[in-house]
Amino acid sequence: MKIEKIAGRIVYSDSTFTKRVLFSEEKVLNFVLNMRSGQEIPPHQHEDSDLILHVLAGGAELTVDGKIQDIVAGDVIYCEGHETFSLKNNTGTDMSCFVVLTPRPGLKIYADEIGNQ
Repeated sequence: MKIEKIAGRIVYSDSTFTKRVLFSEEKVLNFVLNMRSGQEIPPHQHEDSDLILHVLAGGAELTVDGKIQDIVAGDVIYCEGHETFSLKNNTGTDMSCFVVLTPRPGLKIYADEIGNQ
């Protein structure tokens, strides 16, 4: 068993969104995604990995395969790996999400942390 604290992974940067890995295991990748207002994640897919995103704080505009949906704290989203996913924080407040990708993507770039360390 492993236990991690999310609070230490909620880190914002004015220059870019941040990603802080909680668990990078053989079968699953889990991280906290943090975005200041105006920051966005461009459209992309997750190979053969499905995504579960739980909005911990704030909100954003989520686009999946061209369908736009506003999401807020408490929402939980499920996307299949083949769906094209993007996220834009247009709320005026900071946003944090708890993200799970499973099965773990094959490319190492998915497990890289992003933003000031």
